Amino acid sequence: MAEDLPSDKERLARAISRPASMTEIAIVLGIPSALSLVSAFRINGQPEGAPAVTDLNALLSVGLQVILAAFLLFYLRRRNWRPMEIAGEPEPRDIPLGVAVWIAVITAFYFVLLLLTVLDRAFMSTIQRPLSGHISPPAILAVAVIDPVFEEFLWLGYTIPAVANRAGLPIAFVVSVFFRVLAHAYQGKLALIAILPVALVLTWYFVRTGRLWPVIVAHIVQDAIALSVLRAPS
Repeated sequence: MAEDLPSDKERLARAISRPASMTEIAIVLGIPSALSLVSAFRINGQPEGAPAVTDLNALLSVGLQVILAAFLLFYLRRRNWRPMEIAGEPEPRDIPLGVAVWIAVITAFYFVLLLLTVLDRAFMSTIQRPLSGHISPPAILAVAVIDPVFEEFLWLGYTIPAVANRAGLPIAFVVSVFFRVLAHAYQGKLALIAILPVALVLTWYFVRTGRLWPVIVAHIVQDAIALSVLRAPS
């Protein structure tokens, strides 16, 4: 019966009630963060900057995410963490809600961009680092779907309940935002401008509503648009 199903907020509350050890949290958050930092050191150590985006490096990246997700799911399943128990079933309403969340994300991003441009145009000129290269539509689709699903289940679906169980929701909010920004350290200072406002909006929405799928939709829309400028010519 539909009325017997828990609400989104109830699902989040149940997820927070699951005990999470510090060792578990360190493993689940530490491995992806360590890999991101290694990538950041490698990229920022190159004099020419970030390598051009290609189908190969894009698919290698999502392939690594799939492998890492499989390991973490196996590890967490033994500790009674079930992703669908947190996210619930996707529903048609998640699409318009996701578009609304994406609009909020874009609004926050451009507000920060405009503010920093007005306050310190010279500083902004030192951190602009546009993507370069070409990527095919199938690769765009793979990245735009796999990356958001992986990141949102990790930084929100896992991090918020696990950390909130030990330290409360406010601390979980800060930890989730911090690790999401840290995961994009390869972007350098740009991560603070491009990722921080996005992280704040997405985390706020999930904590307030307990609904994960609109966040995933918003992330998919953003990644698809960002990558489409790199679409390989036909």
